[in-house]
Amino acid sequence: MRVGCATVDITPPPGLPLMGNFRDDYAARGVHDPLKAKAVVFADPSGAKAAVLALDICMLDRANVARIRESVLRECDVPPAHVLVHGIHTHSAPAPNDRYSFGFDLTPHLPEIDAMLVKAASAVALAERDLAEANLAMGYAREDRVSFNRRLGRRDGSTQMNWEALQPGFDPGQIAGPWGTTDPQVTCLVIERGGHPHAAVVNFGLHPAVLAGDNWLYSADYPGFLAEGLGRTLGSGFTSLFLNGCCGNVNHVDYRDPLQGRGYKMAERIGYMLAASAHEAIRTRQPVSADRIAVSSEEVILDRIPILPEEFHRCDGILEEVRRNPARGQVDGLPEAYFADLRVRMHREQDTPLEAEVMAIRLGDVSLVGLPGEIFCEAGLEIKRLSAARHTLVVELANDGVGYVPTRESYAQGGYETTVGSTLVREDSAERLVASALRQVEQLFQSPSPCS
Repeated sequence: MRVGCATVDITPPPGLPLMGNFRDDYAARGVHDPLKAKAVVFADPSGAKAAVLALDICMLDRANVARIRESVLRECDVPPAHVLVHGIHTHSAPAPNDRYSFGFDLTPHLPEIDAMLVKAASAVALAERDLAEANLAMGYAREDRVSFNRRLGRRDGSTQMNWEALQPGFDPGQIAGPWGTTDPQVTCLVIERGGHPHAAVVNFGLHPAVLAGDNWLYSADYPGFLAEGLGRTLGSGFTSLFLNGCCGNVNHVDYRDPLQGRGYKMAERIGYMLAASAHEAIRTRQPVSADRIAVSSEEVILDRIPILPEEFHRCDGILEEVRRNPARGQVDGLPEAYFADLRVRMHREQDTPLEAEVMAIRLGDVSLVGLPGEIFCEAGLEIKRLSAARHTLVVELANDGVGYVPTRESYAQGGYETTVGSTLVREDSAERLVASALRQVEQLFQSPSPCS
């Protein structure tokens, strides 16, 4: 197999609205660390090619991904449908679409957003030009000190989000325990040249929301520090591409520790701890077959949650009040108007089928699965457990961002992710995505030749 890697700086000028925060002024005021797009292109002896492109951005919708793939088509020979496009989910990067636009107007910034997407796509073309003979290896490590299931079950049976531990009045004695689990596995797909590590795809599931609404600077959050840490230990020429695993219900907040918090020091701590684990995975890697590439993709129809007329009118009234009396300063928590805005959008779109792209790539003995939303970690664990491949990496927010996709049982538990607006889809959606992923991986590993 031949493999090529490339990194492109996509940091736009300050002033673009940051995505994933709630306040009256979303405009970035500067740059803490550069935002990057990283690409790895794979080519097998038959000429089949596939690529992975990861952007330091919160999330991309179908239109964003189509724009990137369109640009890839013009610039190189990698089939656009064979490019998995991933937003790492940093909350300190520009909003590339208006899906969660409560409080900001993206229209004046569309030319800058388009330029950023086109520049990101150029990383694929540069990686294709970098193609050279390579071997693949897989390495694993465990890091269970930085990620926590953020959905807490209270002793009264209700649900509380773990970030509320950072607020006055939180009583940890009322918590029975988390509703779900985490995935502590750090997975590294290592690209070797000349017998030495040249690059790695690092897969781990944790929300890059360490930097929250009190941050005004562009940043890749902890994945940026992870890359910095690996660069220091493996050399500045080493490329690490981060793919976020299923972490819709996982963040960095340990509700039992009142001294922990957020900000750049915490992001640096998490990034460097993960870099140490990734380094261990790379050091203990084992070779894997790299004989062929095969790619599959499927559109899965997800059932939308309908918004009844009375709820639509109620939400429209809330938004009208906000227009008359807009919020001032940083908003702590999630205002009712935020969900009202989302539900008005849902009402407008509810008669249109929600098509979600599920993608699978075979790289020799390795499968890479892309899922199109903020997926609960249990779904990723299920795919890895049942996958027909010897090694499987699962990536959320791949090729689209359809909102939260919780597990079936979590809907009855309540909480932020299952609130109508946070999720757009019904209770069986995660199961449909998992079934599609497993079916495609099985087909790829039964297929005698590359397919698409």
